[in-house]
Amino acid sequence: MPSPEAFVLLGSGVRAPSAVAMAAAASPGSKGPALVGSAAVAAPPTATALAPATAAALAGSRLGGGPLLASMATAVAAALLGRRRWRAASGASSVPRRATAAPGKRSVAKETLARLRKRAPKKGDAKAGVTKKKMPPKPDPWELDEEGRRIFPWPKSFAEIVQTAAYSTFELFMQGETRCEVDFPPLPLADLDWNNCDMSETRIVDSNIQHAIAFCKFIIKDGRKFPNLDAEEAFKNATAGATPQEPDKIKELLDNRFKMRAKQVDVKRTVRVIFPNKPDMLRARDIHYEKWKKMDRPELLRRGYYNEVNEENWPGPFEDVFVYIIPQEAGELTKIRNYVEKADAVAKKQGRVLRHVIFNANLNKLRQDIKFYKALTPFRPGLATPAVHYDFLATFRNSYFIRFGKYTMTVLRDPYNIDYVGAMYHAYPSPWQVFMQDQYDGAYRAVDVQDKRPSISCLKRRLQRAFGLAQDAGLPLQDITSDDVYKPANPRPGTINKRVEQVTREGFGEFLWWEDDFATEVSDKWRLA
Repeated sequence: MPSPEAFVLLGSGVRAPSAVAMAAAASPGSKGPALVGSAAVAAPPTATALAPATAAALAGSRLGGGPLLASMATAVAAALLGRRRWRAASGASSVPRRATAAPGKRSVAKETLARLRKRAPKKGDAKAGVTKKKMPPKPDPWELDEEGRRIFPWPKSFAEIVQTAAYSTFELFMQGETRCEVDFPPLPLADLDWNNCDMSETRIVDSNIQHAIAFCKFIIKDGRKFPNLDAEEAFKNATAGATPQEPDKIKELLDNRFKMRAKQVDVKRTVRVIFPNKPDMLRARDIHYEKWKKMDRPELLRRGYYNEVNEENWPGPFEDVFVYIIPQEAGELTKIRNYVEKADAVAKKQGRVLRHVIFNANLNKLRQDIKFYKALTPFRPGLATPAVHYDFLATFRNSYFIRFGKYTMTVLRDPYNIDYVGAMYHAYPSPWQVFMQDQYDGAYRAVDVQDKRPSISCLKRRLQRAFGLAQDAGLPLQDITSDDVYKPANPRPGTINKRVEQVTREGFGEFLWWEDDFATEVSDKWRLA
């Protein structure tokens, strides 16, 4: 006789696959199987309908009733068989639910390998016409203003910034320029004050490295070929006649080695990223390893450091484009100049033309640090001097530039303190633009366009005019040419050509030391649009 627990399981709704065998074992001489086979059930019985019968069978077992138990087991088996036939007739699945298997040994390695195989692209995708998603080679289309100049819209993301910077830089290369400058904040305005930040901060360094790698990949992937330039003529135009920083060492370097190289045909373009020192170069390789290798030809993107040109085993400038990144103080500008001048001298001897890009060096901040050179030179030999700008940085043509300005003006009326934010923007071949940030929706709108780089004071004054604060700032309402460094010369030398209200707001000074000394700089390329 089956145990009462079997009927309790039946009453709880759990199926018993051996119910027919239970009925046969309970009454060997009865016709239980024949009764089951002849049973006809119109609708499937539920667990609620079986519960009273199970309770009666359990009560009979306690009283010792054997025939009652046999008949109940036969009825339950018939009900289960009828339920299966009904499910088969109605199209429902008749496969019973599988029991949960006992947990076996897991192989983490096999599971990881299977997961990676699922993520990996199939080899037949390329044949099937599946193409990888790539960023377009050009930024958002520009708009033409009244004078026919190309006006780029305000960028929407860092991906668009890097993309536009690479496009503008390559356009300058195609026009015959060999020295370019790219400068934009590597982090959002809410997280970083790019004008007064610490250039050695880890998050700034890592962000600049990531942007530089993406920038170099765009330069490598561009299918256009550089124009064929004469090495002597290109060197003369690049230096603008400036005297090298270390002419004796350059002459000694050229006398020892570096012969003329044969021209190679159909060779892929290579880019070398130059770091301040060797530890920074090795750290970037380890931390941003995936960024370096995540391209079709990772060997085309190489690494170097500022002082490698001073080593005896320096093989020479083998790459086509050199990108200088993350200088952390003004003194490292002299190292960049040393590298550029030696590499160009060797390339001229070999009959080659190199392209140089100063990437996100925040030159405005480093130029401001140079003015303290007279006080610090006795204690720190080799610190940058104004000659670094006049003879070297002035020869770099700006291809992409973003500089934010956040200001506050106190007025004698409500709301007394007025905040206004704007930015200076340039993307070759567009002119220099001044944007104001709307106080309501935060959008940037162009308020001024110029063909030459505006001074920092001009940016502030044009924003004051755009926000309706010109009268409070003491600016002349009609003559806007006096806002910038390119205004006409003062007819009375030695006097201050400013209004009293403007002097009260700004003081007696107007422009920074590198902005208004036109006679000392060897070239005005850094001012051009």
